[in-house]
Amino acid sequence: MVLDTTNLIETKPIRINRVDIVGLKRTKDDVVKNATKCLFDSKTISDVIAKTVIVKRNLMQLECFNDVSAKLDVDSVNGEDRYYVTIKVEECNWIKGHVKLISDAHFDNNPEPKLSTGVSFLNLFCRGEKLNLISDIYSSNKKFSTGSISFTKPLITLFSPYLYTTVFKNHYDRNKFGYSFDEYGLNAGLNLSHEYFKVNLLWEGVARDLKYAHNAPFGIREQLGLTMKSSVKMMASYDTRDSAVFPSYGSLIQCCSEFAGIGGSHEFVKNEFTLQQTFTTILDFAVTGSFSFGVLDKFGTSSILDNFYLGGPLTFRGFEECGVGKKEDGSITGSSMFWRFNTHLHAPLPFLSKKNKLSHLIKIHLFMNSGNVGNRLGNLTKDLQGLINNVRLSYGAGLALNINNLMRFEINYCLPVYYSNNDSIVSNKNQWGFGLLFF
Repeated sequence: MVLDTTNLIETKPIRINRVDIVGLKRTKDDVVKNATKCLFDSKTISDVIAKTVIVKRNLMQLECFNDVSAKLDVDSVNGEDRYYVTIKVEECNWIKGHVKLISDAHFDNNPEPKLSTGVSFLNLFCRGEKLNLISDIYSSNKKFSTGSISFTKPLITLFSPYLYTTVFKNHYDRNKFGYSFDEYGLNAGLNLSHEYFKVNLLWEGVARDLKYAHNAPFGIREQLGLTMKSSVKMMASYDTRDSAVFPSYGSLIQCCSEFAGIGGSHEFVKNEFTLQQTFTTILDFAVTGSFSFGVLDKFGTSSILDNFYLGGPLTFRGFEECGVGKKEDGSITGSSMFWRFNTHLHAPLPFLSKKNKLSHLIKIHLFMNSGNVGNRLGNLTKDLQGLINNVRLSYGAGLALNINNLMRFEINYCLPVYYSNNDSIVSNKNQWGFGLLFF
């Protein structure tokens, strides 16, 4: 006789009599009970298996365990089966530190490598709380660049929420654009996630001190000084891509909105929308198309730091960093509207097989970038028509490298086709850059 175990697992009714937790040292019992109570709702063995996955996710979300495993046992008492689940956890150290050498060359417009140091205090009050202390120091002149102190508190409930607050100080040198600035701020927010969905709700208050560099154009000088901004932000995304670095399939829908004017000296509404789709063709060629659109509506004043910028290896290849839409006096002050449509093709190196790990790290990159910038003048129809005129276009080819599945490095040969006389295009046709987000 052959026993149909699949049918048995799906249909045999059971009841979980006890859940044992092994390995707890600092973590409070009430948090673990809240994370594992769903096991008692199991009706069949398949329910237990499914809910065990949820329990492991809930516990790992606390970021105070290195490993979580589960075991199902059964005993027979007076002819009745009793089921027990044993959850074994391995708590991590309460303090962790890191030292990393990274480059934010195309975020901070500083080509020097940056040394990032940080200390994290995990499970601070024994319920998954975490305190992070992070400082970045530029190696070129040992100048203090950025620093932050953040506190996070996870909640074991629907949509895996966690609360956070951060105090930060940032310094950015943008001397080639004619200015530098310091910002000091405080934010507090709530993160929600469910499968492919992520939502971040945030309030931020920041003081920004804009300083001019030598020979700064007038467009920069009129923006100088200390300003305050208080804003509410909402960032929502739906991401089904298999990888953010080299996706082979999936889509990304992302919307970012900011409302400034709850105190402070700036009043505006800023919205940005991004849509990306990737599919794989024959010969493992991955084709990615992305479209982005943004608009900033002022009902008071705003700063050039809040404007949109286009150009550079992260956003618009073939153009210098923020080089699209430069003004006649040479100042780069950004714009209040933009659109961008990019198409990419990533192909494996022809002399490497699929089994070779190098074929998944280095790919041939072909691209076409198009887009434009403009300003919001009042009449939306005319403003959109202005975005269609004088479209910028570039295409090219190069190599792309996957760095630890977190960042992407690109070196490309770029050919700007359509551009304005005031735009800054790449003079020697070669352009490189690496970062977290590529469009």
